[in-house]
Amino acid sequence: MKKFFEKYDLIKVSGILVLVAVILTWLFPYSYFNGTQLVEQEITRVGITNFFQYAVDGLRYFTVLATFLFVTGGFYQVLSKRPGYQKLVKTIGEKLKGREIPVVLFVSLIFSCLGSLVTEYYPLLAIIPFVITIYNIMKIDKITAFVSTFGGLLVGALGSTYSTKVAGAILEGFKADIADVLTTQSILFVITFVALNIFMILRLNKTKKDKKFEEYDKFAIDTTSKDEKKADKKSAKVWPYALMFVLMFLTISMAYLPWEKYWEITLWKEVTTWLNEFSIAGVPILSYITGTLKEFGAWDIYHTMFVMLFATLLVKCFGKVSFDEIIESFGEGFQKIASTVVAMLAVYLVLEFAFEFPVLPAVIAWFESLTTGFSAFFASLGAFVTSIFSVEMQYGIALTGTYYATAYADKLSTLVIIFQSMFGLVSFFIPSSAILMIGLSYLDIKYKDWMKFIWKFLLIMFLIIAVMIAIIA
Repeated sequence: MKKFFEKYDLIKVSGILVLVAVILTWLFPYSYFNGTQLVEQEITRVGITNFFQYAVDGLRYFTVLATFLFVTGGFYQVLSKRPGYQKLVKTIGEKLKGREIPVVLFVSLIFSCLGSLVTEYYPLLAIIPFVITIYNIMKIDKITAFVSTFGGLLVGALGSTYSTKVAGAILEGFKADIADVLTTQSILFVITFVALNIFMILRLNKTKKDKKFEEYDKFAIDTTSKDEKKADKKSAKVWPYALMFVLMFLTISMAYLPWEKYWEITLWKEVTTWLNEFSIAGVPILSYITGTLKEFGAWDIYHTMFVMLFATLLVKCFGKVSFDEIIESFGEGFQKIASTVVAMLAVYLVLEFAFEFPVLPAVIAWFESLTTGFSAFFASLGAFVTSIFSVEMQYGIALTGTYYATAYADKLSTLVIIFQSMFGLVSFFIPSSAILMIGLSYLDIKYKDWMKFIWKFLLIMFLIIAVMIAIIA
């Protein structure tokens, strides 16, 4: 058992947090806020039966996320065997060697900006394996690879601006105006990005001097494939794969931006409406064939799954791949990504216990009983604890955020920054952070190794955030 947890330490740390969530249901009563009034009922303890029931329920509630990861794994396993894709990533990786610092900074900037803006950050994970494969060829260490990609999404959460996933959820829950906090959010984004990337560059320079490299790409190009040697031949067509990834990146990036909600851009809605209503002889041909199309800005996670499946079909056509090979590759991809899916489900198991057996309102009420009037310190403490167990911002707002918004309506701008910064800070190190655990599992990074790298950054950001909150409170 000891060797098992040493190998799968992410399961251990996730299990500890799940256990804490369970224990809290034995110590605090079932509770919720009705406005500013705390409503308490009897203690509803999570028992063995409840534990396994909600573990199974997690598969049902979050099937779309698990399916998304499985489809991503299958898609990249198919690509790893294609000569054109192999030649593409080899060429890019070899040409970028010696330019590691500008490359990781550029990639980090892209993912950080998108993470700060998009309506849903999970679809961006569909692009990361492509980048990771190139990093692996460039021999960039896996922690640097994590910071530049998954870390960029975490920067986007901490420095969220127009993202409806974080800042947008808080603004909507608090009924606050984005104009009142956008400047502070932008400053927080810049500080977080600069601080994290300084640590990333220091790490990269150190590992380059050590000249030690550990392979980490789950979907490295398949050197055992019978077609692998063709990747270096002129007959291997690179352009279809290059074009496919350019279109994928542009589609996924643009489809999850809040065009109409925040920027009042209705172009995509108008174009989509025209396509849906386009008809010949009174017959809406396109909508019959494709179904009702969703405009950019209104896509869900399953739309990106469709993009990957459609791309797989194109690979089958222009790559002359049999359906048997596609199915076999998807099966192999499922196996490779399975541990990452388990890590994701463990994260959401914490949320299930916190949300189905709510005790956090009672905890927050106890914090508030220690002070009179608004206290930035206790509000931050409450937001911090809430963020540990809520996984996504919308659930944190539902559990305790609405209480703060009601009780301190004259401090909404301050509360927005408090909840956003605490959620973002927690996301960098607590095992209930979905992006963190998915990334660490994907790159096979041990939790203790991550903490050795990130703790100084966390300390600096904690101090910076404390000063910012003190200034605006």
